Amino acid sequence: MVKVVIWSLFIIPWISLFFLNGKAIRRYMPVALFATVLNTILAQMAWSYNWWKFKETLFTWDKLAPLFTVYGVFLVGTIWIFYFTFRRFWIYIIVNLIIDLFYGMGLTKMLNKLEIRENGSFSPLQNLLAMTILALILYLYQIWQERIFEKEYVK
Repeated sequence: MVKVVIWSLFIIPWISLFFLNGKAIRRYMPVALFATVLNTILAQMAWSYNWWKFKETLFTWDKLAPLFTVYGVFLVGTIWIFYFTFRRFWIYIIVNLIIDLFYGMGLTKMLNKLEIRENGSFSPLQNLLAMTILALILYLYQIWQERIFEKEYVK
């Protein structure tokens, strides 16, 4: 049961990209990859400082930055969030807050109950603050990316 949940959290987001056009994927993949880098760093910090730990993952070697979250749900979720909200900053922030609250209050509790993940010293409020700061950084990054692409198309 646990492995089915973990694999589902990894595979279903990627399958969802079949419902998105290729232009949108190409447009938002750079910010999604940047989000992956930042989430990987955050996961490494969480491991070192005991903010949280994953007890079950897809493979034995991915406990530090679990593939199913960092390279599944978060990466693909970033593409979808930007697809629906980019250029509407307050909608972007509200959507991120709702999703981060769902993750921090709902999904993590489910993962803890299934003994996939365990809480450490990081509170849900600290998680929400970290994810909000990350969302702001990603938004600024995407604005920067858009300016680069505009300059490229003008040439």
